[in-house]
Amino acid sequence: MIVIMLSDCPPKVRGDISKWLCEINTGVFVGNVSSRVREEVWQRICENIKSGQATMVFSAPGEQKMDFRVHNTTWEPVDLDGIKLMRRPLPSARASKMSEKEDKGISGAKSRAERLYMADRMAKARARKKFQEGFVVLDIETTGTSPEKDEIIEVGALKIEAGTVTEEFSMLIQIKGEIPIEIQKLTGITEQELQSQGRPLDEVLNKLFEFAGNRVIIGHNVMFDYNFIRIACRKLGIEMQLGTASKDTLALSRRKIKGVGSYQLEALMKHLGYEVSNAHRALPDCYLTYQLYQKLNEM
Repeated sequence: MIVIMLSDCPPKVRGDISKWLCEINTGVFVGNVSSRVREEVWQRICENIKSGQATMVFSAPGEQKMDFRVHNTTWEPVDLDGIKLMRRPLPSARASKMSEKEDKGISGAKSRAERLYMADRMAKARARKKFQEGFVVLDIETTGTSPEKDEIIEVGALKIEAGTVTEEFSMLIQIKGEIPIEIQKLTGITEQELQSQGRPLDEVLNKLFEFAGNRVIIGHNVMFDYNFIRIACRKLGIEMQLGTASKDTLALSRRKIKGVGSYQLEALMKHLGYEVSNAHRALPDCYLTYQLYQKLNEM
């Protein structure tokens, strides 16, 4: 998708652009063209618009899903830690005052509120950049819902880089207590499996921390998983090493999906038309969570 906005534009240029794009309002053109055609159109505009102004917005990869081009405008694109923003020009009166301040050597002075605002913006931009570099989808299965009383029986995780699953993590855990019958029916995990295939909890958690590193964590009701892992670490006397940055597909679903009876992972995926199998097992649920996250990003 491409949108071009022109002002003070010679009629010849508008007529030329109409060969590729549709003019939906005076000086506003939209359409779908290849990147090669887009660059050709933009070059023709810049060469023939003379003193007119032009702005182009077009689809691009990345979290923003768009990019900008400008010609002869006072607005200008700036890059803030990998995030493209449009910088607004200062009004002439304010610009004059700023020039006076610069002459006095105090151009760098900012209010505390402005400094805090800029620090927050930069922190968010760094988080977005870090997220684009890769994240981990996490899910656990437990003997119940109480992090203090119940135990983790399975951990699953996926490492996602450049939109592709690059590694899987799946381990069963030996527990001290028993698995309630309802949990065995729900997950299909038996006590015999945990004894024969499970590993000690501290070993599993340390391997998980090594697998996840400091990447952003994606989960469905992710704080449930975090709380179980945090309290397990406290009981074992080991350091909780999962990154603090996370995204919750449950919260995102509640904002973006309406008219669904339940926001449980399995119910949401069926509502969205996906086939669900092996639900309530950690690794398959990670794949469902990743599919849900991708779908939510398209909404």
